[in-house]
Amino acid sequence: MTRLPAALAGIALTVAAPQIAVAQDAAGAPAHGEPERRAAPGHGKEAFLRENDTDHDDRVTAAEFAAARAAKYRTFDLDGDGKVSEAEYVGEFSARFEKDASGKARVPEGQLKQAHVRFGVLDTDKDGNLSLAEFNASGERMFDKLDSNGDGVVDAGDGSASY
Repeated sequence: MTRLPAALAGIALTVAAPQIAVAQDAAGAPAHGEPERRAAPGHGKEAFLRENDTDHDDRVTAAEFAAARAAKYRTFDLDGDGKVSEAEYVGEFSARFEKDASGKARVPEGQLKQAHVRFGVLDTDKDGNLSLAEFNASGERMFDKLDSNGDGVVDAGDGSASY
C-alpha cells in the first residue's frame, strides 16, 4: 500500500517539475538555477549612480567615485581630525533619521546595532578609528562589483545591478 502513494508522488513531481522550472524562469531567475539577486534598498546600481554621478552623465568613473567617497568620509569625521571614531560613524548615521519632538533622532534599534557592526567590520586594524583607506576599501569592492565589465566606469553597460 505504501508504494502506491510514493509512486503517485513521483509521477506528480515528474509532471510538475518542468512547470516549476518555467515559472522560475518567467519570474526572472537566472538560467544557471540560482535565484535572482535583488539589491537591498539603497544598494543597487541606480542608487549608486544617483549618489555618485556628480556630473550627471549617467556614469560614474573611478576618479569620480573616489572624489565622492572622500567627500562622504568627511561627513563622518565630525571633529575634522582626519579619522572617524565609532561614535562619529554611528552619530552621522543616526543624524540622517527623522527627529522626534525632543530633537532626538528616532533610529530603529536594529539599524543602530547594525551601524555599530558595520563600523567593526570596516575598522580592519581594530584601532577604534576608521581611516580613509579602510573606508575606501569597502567602496572599492562595491565599485568593482558594479563595474562588471571591468572598464573602470559604472554605467548602463554593466550587468551587475547590486553590490
